[in-house]
Amino acid sequence: MKIVTWNCNLNLERKFDLLQSLTPDIAIIQECKKLEENHFSNCKYFWCGENEKKGLGILVFNRSAKLDNIHNDKLIYFLPVITEDIKILGVWAYNHRAIKFGDNCSGYTSDAINYYSNWLSFNEKIIISGDFNNSVIWDKGKDNDFKNINKSFEKFGLKSAYHQHFNEEFGKETQGTLFHTKNREKPYHIDYCYYKNFKLEKVQLENFDDWINYSDHLPLIVDFK
Repeated sequence: MKIVTWNCNLNLERKFDLLQSLTPDIAIIQECKKLEENHFSNCKYFWCGENEKKGLGILVFNRSAKLDNIHNDKLIYFLPVITEDIKILGVWAYNHRAIKFGDNCSGYTSDAINYYSNWLSFNEKIIISGDFNNSVIWDKGKDNDFKNINKSFEKFGLKSAYHQHFNEEFGKETQGTLFHTKNREKPYHIDYCYYKNFKLEKVQLENFDDWINYSDHLPLIVDFK
């Protein structure tokens, strides 16, 4: 089972072959266009967003899947999709910026965790992955601090694949997922894949030189046995 999360920086249709070259079973893609569920021939495509050119998508390859009825479109953006044996929560966290979509909207992962708490409590295979736009290096003593988010996930038995695999501390990652202004010297680690009830096999980030022309984010790839 291979999970890919990638902020594709628009034009997913043109970059789909590139994504497919990674052979994902499930892909969580940020900054992608609203498309029909069957737009791509070999997968189901689920999407949410306020801007039809720039939202959050989940692609499920070669298996049945559906949008979970629990989906709350006021959480910007957290997308729950279920297959026959896996729960997936795609993430593109807008944090404080979500207020522009309405006073009743939230982009905070902490609010999403509270809303989906029962959903996360089940002893099932769960993936929560995407662009969280957050790191402990920016913590300010608030509920949505990444330290608190990680603690909340751990209470549900969820672990970060990258940090488990590389045995690195949060905020001290040696590999960036975002390169500000596509500058190799300005890396940030803000994309994560949390998992529960899987056996982790491998985690990798794609090569900067090969992918930076397509997006300021690199794909995070997680393999489970």
